[in-house]
Amino acid sequence: MIPWSSHRILRREIEIHGYILAESPLRVGAGRDSPLGSTVDLAIIRIRLNGINVPYIPGSSIKGVFRSVAMSLALEKGLDACSGLSRQTCMDNKKVEGKTLLEFIQECLRKGENDKAIRKFHEKSCVLCKLFGAPSFTGHVNFSDAYPIDEEGNVLDVPVGVKTGIAIDRRTGAVYRGALYQVEFVQPGSKFKFSIRATNLPNYCIGLIAKVLRMLNDGWVRIGGFKTRGFGKIKFKSLSFRVRGEIDGYSLNPIDEFDERVDVDVAEISNGWLFVSEESVWDVFKLFEEVWDRANLKAQTKRS
Repeated sequence: MIPWSSHRILRREIEIHGYILAESPLRVGAGRDSPLGSTVDLAIIRIRLNGINVPYIPGSSIKGVFRSVAMSLALEKGLDACSGLSRQTCMDNKKVEGKTLLEFIQECLRKGENDKAIRKFHEKSCVLCKLFGAPSFTGHVNFSDAYPIDEEGNVLDVPVGVKTGIAIDRRTGAVYRGALYQVEFVQPGSKFKFSIRATNLPNYCIGLIAKVLRMLNDGWVRIGGFKTRGFGKIKFKSLSFRVRGEIDGYSLNPIDEFDERVDVDVAEISNGWLFVSEESVWDVFKLFEEVWDRANLKAQTKRS
C-alpha cells in the first residue's frame, strides 16, 4: 500500500475553521525596518483588505508555532523529531546508501522511481517532516493567513496600541542611554479568521494537531513576539472540524498499522463530510489526542 505521506492518492481531507481571539496584546512584527511612513520603531505586519490596511497573522507564523510545539510533544514521546530549520531536517541528516535522504530521493526521481522515493522518505523521515514538509517535500498540513474578517468577508475593527519600552544592559542591569523604543501591537479582543487544511492524516496525527490547538487555547503556548512580556495569549472561537475519506459512518478508520479507529458519535454527516460544531469540537479533539498518546510510533522509528 502507498504510505499516507504520499500525495499521489487523496485518502482523507480535514478542515478546521475558526477565529483567533487576542486575549492579551498581540504582536506579529513587520521586520527589523519599519514600513515607510510608520511612526513607531517596531511596527506590526499589515495587509490591504477592501482598501484598508489591517493587521493580520501570516500562515507561516502560525505554522512555525505548530511545528515548534509539535516537535516538543514528539520528543516528549521519545520520538525522533527535527526542527525543520535550514539544514536541520531529516532530508539533510538522515543517510541512505551513503547519501543524504534528499540526495537519495532526488536520484530516485531522476530515474523515474517515484514509488521508491516516497517509500524511503516515509521510512526515514520523522512525523514532523511528513506533516509539515521538508526540502523537496510538500507537507500535508496547510495554514491560512488569519485575517480580521467576518463570515461574509467584511473587515473587522482591529484597535492598535503603542507601548514604549526600554533596553536593559544585562551585564550591569542599568538602562541603556537613549534606548527608548516604541512597540506597536494589536489590542486584546481583536479577532482573526483562520483555517487549517490537511490531507491523508492518520488519527494520531490529527491528535497531534489537536494537542497544539489545546495548548494554545489554554495559554501554555503564545503567538507572535514579546511573549515574555505578556503578549500573544489567544483563545479559539467558533471552531469547527470536518473530515471525509477513510470514514465508516461516524467512525474514522485507521490509516496505517500504528493508527486506531476513532468513533465520533456527536458528529453530523452532510454531503460526505463528518462535521463537528463548536459545542463538541474540544471533546472530539480529546479522542484524537488520546490516540496520539497511545500510538507506538517508536516501533515505526526503529524500523527505519
